[in-house]
Amino acid sequence: MDHNEQLDQTVRITLLPAEALEAAKPAKRPKLTSKTAGRPRETVRAKLGASEFMLYREFLQNIYDAVLITDWEGHLLDGNTRSTEFLRYEVRELREKTIFDIIYGFDEAILQKICDNLDRDQFTLIEEAYCRRKDQSLFPTEIATNKLHLGDEKHICFFVRDITRRKQDEKILRQTRDQLARAERLEMAGSIAGHIAHDFNNLLTPLVAYPEFIRAKLPENSPAHADLDVIAKTAQQMAHINQQLLALSRRAYHEQSVLNINAVIETEVLFLERNESAKGIKLDLALAGDLFNMKGSPQQLLRVIQNLCQNAIEAMGPAGTLTIKTNNVCLNTPVKKYELMTPGEYIKVSIADTGHGIPPEIQDKLFDPFFTTRKADKQRGSGLGLSVVRGIVKDHQGFIDLESTIGVGSTFSLYLPACRDKIQPVEPEKHYTGTETILVVDDDKLQIEVMTRLLQAMGYTVENAHSGEEALRLFAQRKEKGHFPQLVVLDMVMSEGMDGARIYQELKAINPKQRGIIVSGYAESPRVTLAQTLGIGAYLRKPVTLEKLSKAVRQELDRTTQ
Repeated sequence: MDHNEQLDQTVRITLLPAEALEAAKPAKRPKLTSKTAGRPRETVRAKLGASEFMLYREFLQNIYDAVLITDWEGHLLDGNTRSTEFLRYEVRELREKTIFDIIYGFDEAILQKICDNLDRDQFTLIEEAYCRRKDQSLFPTEIATNKLHLGDEKHICFFVRDITRRKQDEKILRQTRDQLARAERLEMAGSIAGHIAHDFNNLLTPLVAYPEFIRAKLPENSPAHADLDVIAKTAQQMAHINQQLLALSRRAYHEQSVLNINAVIETEVLFLERNESAKGIKLDLALAGDLFNMKGSPQQLLRVIQNLCQNAIEAMGPAGTLTIKTNNVCLNTPVKKYELMTPGEYIKVSIADTGHGIPPEIQDKLFDPFFTTRKADKQRGSGLGLSVVRGIVKDHQGFIDLESTIGVGSTFSLYLPACRDKIQPVEPEKHYTGTETILVVDDDKLQIEVMTRLLQAMGYTVENAHSGEEALRLFAQRKEKGHFPQLVVLDMVMSEGMDGARIYQELKAINPKQRGIIVSGYAESPRVTLAQTLGIGAYLRKPVTLEKLSKAVRQELDRTTQ
């Protein structure tokens, strides 16, 4: 008989789900069937002569797997040392059992199937089964059966292999595959979101910049000022949404500063006090007074806190307790919770609710883009919140942990790297001006137009180039006279040709003293690092405002070189 025919005769016992196994552990010993009950058992020694028995025992003890010998009706007659190790019975105790006591879910129908196969000299394999130890605990096994003649009687030989380690490895492999699949989904969604957000940022630039130009041309009492305020406010809200897409893509650039996250949480508390949906929610604050500082973006961290608090409020409904807690944590070794956390000093921010809890089967999907449990009539803006949270936390080199119990509530914990730097005072924004010549390099005509008007409004002379190649030709033409623009403003990402870092590198080769700043919707970290190594100045995030641009330009022009 070939291998395929043997596989056709395979007996399969499906692994039980975890909850069924837990329920099975205290189960009583299965009763013997009527045809096997009460019959005295003859020992193997009695069936064999002395020399045969010695050979039999030597053969049995040298088998790696646990071996159980039964008669044709399932009575256990013997077992090797490995079987006593696995099952934690003495051999004499095993002889008082049946195979129904040992293999969980084993019944007469399965035994009959095995006997029929053995009568036809066919190999039988039980691919997955749980065996029961003396203490009633269960462990996964793979069981092969074969026929054994002892004297004139035929018996069944069960070869039992403990596959606990294999099941654990399979579980780890499944988890790894799931994590890789989730990472691929997030990467794909992030890539799409990043490209959309970059183009969207370019369109937002004039919406943010032009209201100021128009306002300057209007009389102070013009009713159009109110309309311009609405346009400016709407543009900022659109920019806010766009930053969520960039955070999802993890391509966002955010100015980072040393901060204490307690201050960010206190800002969110002020919002909660004015939030109608939080009126019935009790707020419990436990903010550590000795909390470490951290380096990050206060706007982005506020977005994280807001999203988690809003989710907690929605999970509780009209009433409940929202707990926000901060404390310092030092991890000396890697810790595996919702995700693997590396050693270091962290600020832990915990946001807990007393809501309905999160089912275990969806916890791995929570941070997927556009995944939501909200009803269709409540999906306004839903599906991005937790994926944005994850993106921002990862941008801050942090980790997320989740604990949730159905009917009790959920706790999201953020672990954000701490720092020992001191908080610097914030300078008030103001407009800076100048008369120098500035070259704007961008492949988008609208961006060049907006940037030109902003810089001209500050008093600068503006030239432009629509590609890196065009900028290089301009520099080459002026090389003999040495008359270069005092500053170049470079778009980081170009649709074709060189990017901002490469352009600056080439321009520096022509004019080693050339100063520059980069403008983009998101950061390409290795390329930005290269540009900064070469001497590039500020990195501005689109959409650019008059205040930020004027400050960055003036600081770079006035920067003292070493």
